[in-house]
Amino acid sequence: MSLLVSYFSGIITLLVSWYFLKDLVVPVSIIFVFSSTYLYLLGPNAIAFALCLCSGWILLNLFIEKILPISSPSE
Repeated sequence: MSLLVSYFSGIITLLVSWYFLKDLVVPVSIIFVFSSTYLYLLGPNAIAFALCLCSGWILLNLFIEKILPISSPSE
């Protein structure tokens, strides 16, 4: 895979996974574990890195919102 195709596929994977997995905790956790394991065992891969980055960011956001809930302003 060429460098440009690798970057493009990683960006597309990042955007698609963020859009579809935004509020799902269990699938995001599973994807995070498998993509992290893949990166650890087999080395650099743009798609695995994008999945790991996106799912980790989603998990971080979900945990922070549970710890510090954002309340809507009362009108």
